[in-house]
Amino acid sequence: MPSLIGQNNQLIFSNQIKSDILADQFVSVFSNQNLSSQPFFLSRHPQIPTIKTISIDPQIVFDTISKLENSNNTSPDCVPNIFYKKCRDALVIPLTHIFSLSILSSKIPSIWKKAIINPIPKKTNPQYPIDFRPISLLCSSSKILEKIISNELQSFIESHNILPACQHGFRKSHSVSTQLLEVMDDFTFALENKNSVDIIYFDLAKAFDTVPHSLLISKLYKVGIQGNLLSWINDYLTNRTFTVRVSNQYSEEKHCTSGVPQGSILGPLLFITFISDLPAYCSTKGITIKLFADDLKAYNIFNNITNEFPLQIFINKFEEYCHLNGLKIAIEKCSVLYLGNFNPSTKYFINNIVIPQTSEDSVRDLGIYFSHDLKWEKHINIITRKAIRCSYSIFKSIKSKNPKILTNLFNIYVRPILEFSSPVFNPHLEKDIKSIEKVQKDFLRWVFRRINPKTELPDYPDLLNYFKQESLMYRRIKADLNLFHQHVCGTISIKNNNSYFINKANTRGFQNILPIACNTKARFHSFFVRTARLYKFIPQHMRNSTPDHFSRLLVTFDISQFIDSLPNHLKRHFYNF
Repeated sequence: MPSLIGQNNQLIFSNQIKSDILADQFVSVFSNQNLSSQPFFLSRHPQIPTIKTISIDPQIVFDTISKLENSNNTSPDCVPNIFYKKCRDALVIPLTHIFSLSILSSKIPSIWKKAIINPIPKKTNPQYPIDFRPISLLCSSSKILEKIISNELQSFIESHNILPACQHGFRKSHSVSTQLLEVMDDFTFALENKNSVDIIYFDLAKAFDTVPHSLLISKLYKVGIQGNLLSWINDYLTNRTFTVRVSNQYSEEKHCTSGVPQGSILGPLLFITFISDLPAYCSTKGITIKLFADDLKAYNIFNNITNEFPLQIFINKFEEYCHLNGLKIAIEKCSVLYLGNFNPSTKYFINNIVIPQTSEDSVRDLGIYFSHDLKWEKHINIITRKAIRCSYSIFKSIKSKNPKILTNLFNIYVRPILEFSSPVFNPHLEKDIKSIEKVQKDFLRWVFRRINPKTELPDYPDLLNYFKQESLMYRRIKADLNLFHQHVCGTISIKNNNSYFINKANTRGFQNILPIACNTKARFHSFFVRTARLYKFIPQHMRNSTPDHFSRLLVTFDISQFIDSLPNHLKRHFYNF
């Protein structure tokens, strides 16, 4: 960890002092509010189903242990994952008894309430204690039971539609991509119809750390989580302690008076259940909201003649909701983005403070940079620069001449930077496609030159064949097709504005996907429209397969030959390597 700047701008080099001031920083965000008497806003039928306990089955315990990572992880009880995995045959019955007793008695061992905090930088070059996020390292045995309980709770919550459809965080069949694709479809549809869009990005200050325990327990009870299970969760949350570790130095033990543990299994699920009533309370005509855990954005689509400022009404409701629920809006981190050529750029206020417009007309949303014109140049510039730095570091620090080692490192560390949520931004401009591809092209050339210093560099297609790599453009096309097929099969649900048509043919089990006509480039190249154009040319046996089988077939599917077989008006949208 680098030196920190403490009080009076004093530089701190001692790891012991760093751990102490970080512990003080983390404990300062906790609250002692008792809000259990506040109303719960989610509309529920009086005869709600309930879950009061869960049974612990040895097979479930065995399967959960088997899925642990093979890591020698740090934990408060000094028993790592690898011990449980190696000894699971002998441990499964004793652990089943311990877990069952814990649920029946609604108590957990005190050691399970302890956490070792690993401070993670929120940004590059952190200087102040506030620049770090606390991630809890918990007992492996506790996390095994948490996982079992989390699976049962998630099944109950999903089967009874407790979570709002707009919440995409920490849910099965939901992801960053599913949320942002819904958002992009709304945005491009609005611009296609010559409308404007005002989007406000909210930031909740230390949301996971400030959840009042009393109100969380009250809300869990009202959605049907009751009995021994609720008492167990209450005991799980209370009297928790943590110590911060910097290198080999530990801070004094501190008490957690609010919040859910970051780094835990149950924490995220408890949090999204806690705010499950937010959409109902803040419901405003004309306003669409999207959630990913505590990341919230709200937007208003309107024509250029009338804008009755419903977003400001939503903001006022959201302010009130946060006040009632012990949450705080970080106004300085909120921002507004305006879309549309004739957007009046209305000013919006939180607590009488103007929400700032995004700098350089772009905003980072769940790792993807959105610009006011819905072009991806800035996002691609950012991810390519980051990927170049990473690939250069790999090449310089790893002296191996084994091409498999080097390409594997590239695939593990560099490729995810370039491919994160690629269906959202998959570019169509040749310069953007080349910019992304150049990262892999340069890396493969470096590796080839290292192992064949006197051989002439082959062309990029030959390099790909030599190293058994696939072009990044082809990989993005496959990612598009894979996600679209999951959507068509109903494995995942992504709301869209009739962005394609389904024409059911006479052939049994066959349906033809037809794209819609578009006037704007943003709409024409949006996910559903562009992928529907390709999907209709995929062989019928692949389209009739299950999502898992389709994904396996895509691995060996020859994308280059597929593109060559496309009609000329579609083929021209792809860069020929």
